[in-house]
Amino acid sequence: MEEIIRRIIEIEYAAQNLVAKGHAQAEKIRMDTLEKLKELENNITEMSSHKIEELRQKIRSEAYEKIQKISETTDKRLKALEAYVNENRETWENQIFNRILGR
Repeated sequence: MEEIIRRIIEIEYAAQNLVAKGHAQAEKIRMDTLEKLKELENNITEMSSHKIEELRQKIRSEAYEKIQKISETTDKRLKALEAYVNENRETWENQIFNRILGR
């Protein structure tokens, strides 16, 4: 009978040991999962930040190109107006002078 009780106690200790190992493994899995989740969150945050910066750079580049085109167009128009004024200045001056004198 003592042998049976001793064997039952050994089985109980073995069972408790297995349960403790199971809890430890479950905790390790939980901690590993949390760590991987944090890594994923950090990666997502990093990728998002990188993508946002890429988009900002792209928008800045496109805006700069548009500004350059507008500036070039404006310069061309100003030069055309200046040429037009220079070509017609004398005619306009004569017309104004003649109007003033009543001719």
